[in-house]
Amino acid sequence: MRAVLTGLLLLTSAVAVHAGAWPREKGRTFVSVSQSVSTGTLTLLAPTLELSSYTSLYAEYGLTDKLTVGLIAGRGGDIGAGRSESDLTSFLAFARYPVWSDDGGHRVAVDLGFGTIDDETDGRQQRIRPGVAWGYGFESRWGGGWLGIESSLDYRTPTGDTAFKADVTAGIKPDDRYMYIFQVQSGHYPNSEPLVRIAPSVVRKVSKRFHLQLGGFAGALGDDSVGATLSVWASF
Repeated sequence: MRAVLTGLLLLTSAVAVHAGAWPREKGRTFVSVSQSVSTGTLTLLAPTLELSSYTSLYAEYGLTDKLTVGLIAGRGGDIGAGRSESDLTSFLAFARYPVWSDDGGHRVAVDLGFGTIDDETDGRQQRIRPGVAWGYGFESRWGGGWLGIESSLDYRTPTGDTAFKADVTAGIKPDDRYMYIFQVQSGHYPNSEPLVRIAPSVVRKVSKRFHLQLGGFAGALGDDSVGATLSVWASF
C-alpha cells in the first residue's frame, strides 16, 4: 500500500509544478518525462529492503489562447530481490480553463480530467477528476517568482472511492538559467491516513527547448519515505 500511495503523490504533483493557473500559449506544447525512486527510512539503514520506482509523463498543449488540454500518465511500483512488480498504472486526460484574473497578478483556473487508475488493491477503475488552481506571479529582488495552490477531487468507479489532493508551490527564477521550486504535497487517499510531503527541486536550462529538473522529497506526515526525482522538460 505504501508504494501505491507514494506513486499517487508523484504522479499527481506534476500538475502543480508544470501547469497551475496559467494557460499554455496557443499552439505551444510542453512535455515532461520523470523518473522517481523512493524508499522508507528503514531502507536507508538496510538497503536489501524494497525500493519503489515510478516513471511519469506530463504533456499539455495550448488549444486556444485560454483552453489548455493535456494528459498525465505513469507506471511503477516496488523493486526488490531482483524483481519488479507493477503496483500502479495511471492515465488522465484533462482540459484547463482560466476563469478569473486581476491586474495584481492573481489568477484562478479550473480543470476537468477523465481517465483510469489500476492498482494492486482495487484493480482498474474509471476516474473523474475536477480541480481548481490559484496562482500569483510577482517580481522580487531575487528575480521573478510565483506562488500556486492546486487542488483536485478524484472520484473513482465502480468502488465509489474519492481521493483528495492539494499542493502548494513556490518558485523563483533569479536568471534565465535556473529556477528553484519548493513544494508541499498533500493527499488523502482511500484506506489511508492523510499524507504530507516536502519536495524542493532545482531546474537548469540546458538549451532553448530543454530543461533538467533534479529534486528530492521526504514525508512529513503519514509517510516516512524519502526519494529523488529527475525530469526532462521540453517546450516547442
